[in-house]
Amino acid sequence: MQQVRPVTFLKGLATFIPGVARFACRSSGGTDSARYCYSVWMRHLVALKSSGLATCFSRVAELGPGDSFGIGLSAVLTGVDEYNAFDAKSHAVAEKNGEILEELIGLFQQREPIPDSDEFPQVSPQLEQYEFPSDILTDDILKAALHPNRLADVRQALEHEESGNIRIRYVAPWDDSSLLELESIDLVFSQAVMEHVENVPGSYQALYAWLKSGGIMSHQIDYKSHGLARDWNGHWTISDLQWKIIKGNRPYLINRHPHSAHVAMMKEAGFQIVGENKIQLPPLSRAALDHRYLDLSDGDLETSGATLQAVKPGR
Repeated sequence: MQQVRPVTFLKGLATFIPGVARFACRSSGGTDSARYCYSVWMRHLVALKSSGLATCFSRVAELGPGDSFGIGLSAVLTGVDEYNAFDAKSHAVAEKNGEILEELIGLFQQREPIPDSDEFPQVSPQLEQYEFPSDILTDDILKAALHPNRLADVRQALEHEESGNIRIRYVAPWDDSSLLELESIDLVFSQAVMEHVENVPGSYQALYAWLKSGGIMSHQIDYKSHGLARDWNGHWTISDLQWKIIKGNRPYLINRHPHSAHVAMMKEAGFQIVGENKIQLPPLSRAALDHRYLDLSDGDLETSGATLQAVKPGR
């Protein structure tokens, strides 16, 4: 079966029209929903604990925050003092952030259960249970994090980048590891972002440089074709020439790296993988693959997504 619909090629070709490429990458996920952002951050926390990793952080960075800082604001409302958001291009809409912040405050004050797979069936990592993680976010932690004076600082920092002990910083585009002090960050995370990054090895190297010794990285990565092919893994049947047309003049699309490539690039950057939660779907026939993907392992061919947690080894 032909994997690529003609309209996919037409969309790629259209991006060579001046101004079109700027709009072609505007969709940036579901971060305009407070419940989505709450669910994503809480799932990362629960997954970190399940891997035996820390769940309390002072300084964090997010790659690809999308339409709002909602996931990072969720982190701030659980005790994080500095949130750094880095994007390939500017997506975040300032007026949304204030609305989402107020909704998030309510969710945390009410100890709302984590929105589950019925509400967000495509969101990973999936959990065994979705109760509010009171073992992670204790009453004492939330009492301090949601203190009225601290919330006032959070609101002020959202408007002016810094207030009291709270700092919220947005950089777009980012392409330089010198944007942050070396070894200054406790946690770097992303949600369905690393599959879109063009220079994946360089990005993991930058994250390694930012993280403190013992710092943590948590990434949920979606290896599917993102609707560019008929099957979830049909992007591995497309030749490089066809892919060049499909991508067109867009600054990024998906990088087509399989799971094992991300693991290898993390290790090459110096990270130790400590958590690996894979999602598996039926693979295509190996005979349908483009020649450059013929050597993919059986594991890669059926891995449609994964949550990977890695640590920068301590000295």
